[in-house]
Amino acid sequence: MAHLIGGIAPWLGLDNHIFGTNDPDIIFGDPFTTGNSLGVSEIGGFLTSGQGGRDSLDGLGGNDTLFGDAWTISNQGRGGDDQLDGGAGDDTLYGDAFQIDAIDSAIVAGGNDRLSGGKGNDTLYGDGYDCLSGRGGDDWLDGGAGDDTLSGDAFSLGDFFVGGNDRLQGGEGHDKLYGDGLDQGVVESGIGGNDQLYGGSGNDFLVGDVLFSRGGSGGDDLLDGGKGNDVLYGDAEVGVDTAGGNDLLIGGTGNDQLWGDGRLTAAFAVETGADQFLFSRNSGRDEIFDFELDKDVIQIAGYGYDDFADFLPNIGNDADGNAVLQLNGTVDQVTLIGIHAADLSAANFVFAGAEFAFV
Repeated sequence: MAHLIGGIAPWLGLDNHIFGTNDPDIIFGDPFTTGNSLGVSEIGGFLTSGQGGRDSLDGLGGNDTLFGDAWTISNQGRGGDDQLDGGAGDDTLYGDAFQIDAIDSAIVAGGNDRLSGGKGNDTLYGDGYDCLSGRGGDDWLDGGAGDDTLSGDAFSLGDFFVGGNDRLQGGEGHDKLYGDGLDQGVVESGIGGNDQLYGGSGNDFLVGDVLFSRGGSGGDDLLDGGKGNDVLYGDAEVGVDTAGGNDLLIGGTGNDQLWGDGRLTAAFAVETGADQFLFSRNSGRDEIFDFELDKDVIQIAGYGYDDFADFLPNIGNDADGNAVLQLNGTVDQVTLIGIHAADLSAANFVFAGAEFAFV
């Protein structure tokens, strides 16, 4: 049986610092009087106006569930700027609430939270699980050790939800990072935040906005796979009637697979973004699956090339006719799926010294 723990009301002028136990705990940063998922009054109900407190929650041991504020934030309620630490165990952390349904998308419903999963295989949501409308906070998520799943805002995003500008750090393990969420319903004006995703070590899966997008537009995201063999999607794996953001993708070391926008189906109405793919020394053998000659740019740093004419002898085709860029012989190379070497020009490249120059 899990322990149910809640803090004192934020209007009393005190911020809560709540510790769990070494058993499974359910912790809410603030108490509200209309009940909660367990049917218990006073703890973890609905926040409909005002703002939650600036709380600190520490799950300690056990498989814990932590909510920075309430079970539901609705109308004109707003989450506080909370710090959540899952501690040991396989924990689930919600920066603000399980569900967010603000009065309209202009309401900033989520607080600016910091979430740390700690040890174990954790699941972190910067704002909530189900965010129908409103705006997410600008959150910082750190998975820590273990195979973690991080969503900058929520699992599911609704019609008028606008994602916050979040920073996600996978840490050790094979992690899954979603800048905004996993699923986006058929939306009219949903917008992804401008997020930063860092896979860390391990074979990671990074999506700049949402895994499945149906409408709305993606944010301008930065994705860095770090060590390991990573898969990066700048916007979504599958997008329908959506507009991609202008993203920066860095595979890091290892053999990585990069999509500036996503694994898109031509039958769907999709507006792709102008993306940049960045490669430096020890980048490994990488593949780009959706390079667009009229929009996208490949930036190469640290290999000593001055310009396109200097690099041109290192461009060829593989047996399938795909362009191959040999950055350092066959050790570090990039394959452009569906692009021929003859199609490339100086307009598709930026050459830097030891550092990237974002364009």
